[in-house]
Amino acid sequence: MDLFAVFPQLLNVDNAVLRDRKLRLISLAGLVYDEDALYCELGEAQHWGRASDGSVKIGVGTPKVQPTGTHPAHRAIVRYVRLQWCCQVTLFPSAHSYLLDENGQTHVLHDVDAHTPYLFIFTAPRLGGGEVPDALVQAVYLLPTRNFRTDQTSKGILRVSWKGVNRFLEPRSWSLADITEASWAELILKAPLPRGASLTPVLALRGLRRLFDADVLPGPFGL
Repeated sequence: MDLFAVFPQLLNVDNAVLRDRKLRLISLAGLVYDEDALYCELGEAQHWGRASDGSVKIGVGTPKVQPTGTHPAHRAIVRYVRLQWCCQVTLFPSAHSYLLDENGQTHVLHDVDAHTPYLFIFTAPRLGGGEVPDALVQAVYLLPTRNFRTDQTSKGILRVSWKGVNRFLEPRSWSLADITEASWAELILKAPLPRGASLTPVLALRGLRRLFDADVLPGPFGL
């Protein structure tokens, strides 16, 4: 879906990352958090990968959905979290947004509309051709929650306390054994994970890492 069709407020933004570019919105995601922790979603088994040694690789990210044209767009991800996580969240209207472009640069948009996502993460398309956009974009909202009952969710959840978020995002992946032993992490699972598995932070969490590296992240998100 065209990024500007979903977020027309970006049409008038004077920024080279947006100007005269064909941008495809691939997903809407949300950073779910409270004053104590950030909550991450484990990838479903059908999306697990394999390392060269045969061990299982599991992506760890945020709840996400494909854009459907719902307006305002954040309602789709809020509904997903409510139904799949059994978790009530609200949209935190940040006064600014970050554009994390495909070249590793961070751009700030000030005084944005209340429904504008907190992060726009750009990645380069892998295939060429006339219909290929200039970049693919994931839009990420801030979705604070209170009194999240993790025992009621149908998803595998990784709870990372704020004191451990920076540490969690440092390496490209974690072994299941190490993450289980970390004092700042808690796995909430419906079924055991394969022994020897690794957990790898994916798109939205890698974007969060970039904000930490740029030292621009007020945490936890102004709570």
